[in-house]
Amino acid sequence: MGGTNHGNDELRMRILRAITRPITTMTVEQICTGAKISRQTFYTHFKSKFDIVYWYLSLAEEAYLYEIGRTLSLEEGLDGFFGFLYRERGPLVNAFEKDPKKRELRHRLERPCNEFMWTIQSKGIDVGDDLRFCIVYTVESANCLIASWCLNGMDEPPDVISRRLAMCVPASLVELTRLAQR
Repeated sequence: MGGTNHGNDELRMRILRAITRPITTMTVEQICTGAKISRQTFYTHFKSKFDIVYWYLSLAEEAYLYEIGRTLSLEEGLDGFFGFLYRERGPLVNAFEKDPKKRELRHRLERPCNEFMWTIQSKGIDVGDDLRFCIVYTVESANCLIASWCLNGMDEPPDVISRRLAMCVPASLVELTRLAQR
C-alpha cells in the first residue's frame, strides 16, 4: 500500500514508529494512540497492523532492490536496502510476526520476483524455467533473512547482512544484473 504522497508517507511513518513492542501483542487501538491518530485514519492507510511493515519494505524495495541491474549494482542495491531498513530499527524489530506460518506471504513476494525478471528481460535476456527458479529462490531466501534479522533485533550491521546476502545470490543472477545494468 505504498504511496507517493509525502504527507501520507509521514503519517505512515508515525504509525510505523508507534510499534513499540512485538506487533502480535499490540492492538490497532494501541498503535493509533501511539501515532496520535484515529482508527479510521489507520484503516484509511492499512488493512491490518501486519501491513505496516510491508508498506515500509515496499518503500525500500522501490528505492533500492528494484534498481539492482537498472541503476544500481547488486552491492549498492543491497547496501541501500538494508541501510534503509536499519534506520527504522526500533519499530522493525517488533513489526514482524514470530510465527510466519500464520500469514501467507507468497503474494507479497510476487512483485519483487517480477521486477527482477523484468530487469533481466528488458535487456533481451530470456528468463527460462531455471533462471525463474533462481530468482524465486533468491527472493524467498532474502525475505526469510530480512524477517529473521528484524526478529533478532537487527544486531548485525546492515553492511554485514548486505554482504552476506550478496554472497548467497547465485553467480548467474549476479552476472545478469551486471549485464542488465549496462
